[in-house]
Amino acid sequence: MFDFGFGYSEMFVVAVVAIIVIGPKDLPKVLRALGKTVAKMRGMAREFQGHLDQAMKETGFDEVKKEFDNIKNPANFIDPTMAKKAAEDTNKKQVDDFKKLFGDVPATDAPKPAATTASTDTPAAAS
Repeated sequence: MFDFGFGYSEMFVVAVVAIIVIGPKDLPKVLRALGKTVAKMRGMAREFQGHLDQAMKETGFDEVKKEFDNIKNPANFIDPTMAKKAAEDTNKKQVDDFKKLFGDVPATDAPKPAATTASTDTPAAAS
């Protein structure tokens, strides 16, 4: 709710100091005046923003603003079909590399494993 950079504990300290300095008798009047002032400031800011938006529409800068907003969002640059195709290509390449390394698919450029011959002189064959 409040994004002023301080939490409820700081607001409590400010409230205690305000009660001590202003006094409990005049505090409601001060808070009411403060509320009216903040409401007027918000109204002026809203009016200024409305005039600024109207001026942007009249000059054509609203389209430029939309383009800048699109540039800010990187998701607008990624084509979902291209991203899916790239992921499928990467997955297929990984599967092919795995099959080449482990011999599921004969590969012409993969090194062939050394031939092993069983000898009868080994202790495993003697038992």
